[in-house]
Amino acid sequence: MLRHWTRRPLLTVAQLYLALAARGGHLGHKGDGPAGWQTLWRGRRTLRLLVEGVRLAAQLPDHYNQKNADLSASAF
Repeated sequence: MLRHWTRRPLLTVAQLYLALAARGGHLGHKGDGPAGWQTLWRGRRTLRLLVEGVRLAAQLPDHYNQKNADLSASAF
């Protein structure tokens, strides 16, 4: 997810840190300093919610196909 959002592979821990910080709202300006733990936590929370949403969305077609199959079988 982070690699897709940053549009480049994350090869080091520093790149992962910066990607999570950006996801948490850190702007990364020259004078901003390093991201704090709250910003990293927000980035991790956002990433976790995105991953959970993708997992739930992946389950939807199976659920709807099964539901439609059950409805068409009971119609006859």
